[in-house]
Amino acid sequence: MSLPLHQVSRITQAQHVIEGAGFEVQRAIPASGLDAVGPFIFVDHFGPVEYAPGKAMGAPDHPHAGIETLTYFFAGGGMRHRDSLGNVSTMQAGGAQWMRAGRGIVHDESPDETLLRDGGLVHGTQLWINLPADHKMDEPQYKAFDAAQIPNWTEADDSVQYRLIAGIHGERTGPVASFGNPWLMHLTLQAGARCEMALDGVAEAAAYVVAGAGVFGRERQAGAAGQLIQFDTTGKFSLEAGDATLDVLLLGGDPLDAPIVRYGPFVMNTQQQLQQALNDYQQGRMGRIAH
Repeated sequence: MSLPLHQVSRITQAQHVIEGAGFEVQRAIPASGLDAVGPFIFVDHFGPVEYAPGKAMGAPDHPHAGIETLTYFFAGGGMRHRDSLGNVSTMQAGGAQWMRAGRGIVHDESPDETLLRDGGLVHGTQLWINLPADHKMDEPQYKAFDAAQIPNWTEADDSVQYRLIAGIHGERTGPVASFGNPWLMHLTLQAGARCEMALDGVAEAAAYVVAGAGVFGRERQAGAAGQLIQFDTTGKFSLEAGDATLDVLLLGGDPLDAPIVRYGPFVMNTQQQLQQALNDYQQGRMGRIAH
């Protein structure tokens, strides 16, 4: 029996925000009336921006607690991660970095020497995955994945390209796995191409339009760059590109298990937990980065 197509339930326009040392982002989550899609409680889209030599910027030393960060590059690269656990790695196009902040970690996201010296293209996204109530204080962890570690395939006619960063699709599994069954796929559709897929086990789902425009869901609802398109939770996902290439992030997973209380880079369940995280950072218990 054929599954019905998903229905669009809401469309939200991402908001322009200045972050870090002054770089611009489009923030799709959180938004007015929207705290999360599945376990994803934060979605920032940065670039594409072509930096001149000496002009690249990032987000210098800053803490996180109570969440996981997931960063993915659509194109370009040369952004270097360093953290208080001693991890150092540089992101390139098609690669991803996952960091469990847990009880607290400090990290730095800045251009490496080559990007800073020569300039270049930077285009990516950072998402935050909420940690369940009983895992907020887990020990920090970090993993980096290059493009070759992310399942990547195309339709026979090359009209659609798939990159599975987190979750399971058929016999393929994305390298990022965590609580809340996070599911994240980067889709690239050539002009006029159409895609349908069942989102098995994905309780909440949405699509963020990175570039281009198309139509989504049963009603063929129009969606364009910078919009987050949420779906109901039954059936299969459907989209069709317009007259240019369409780039989409498809994301989702299980709903949150507890209230979320935010303060900047800290996300907890209570004000008391939030105050403890702030105290831990101020007193150096989240560590420091060796420079």
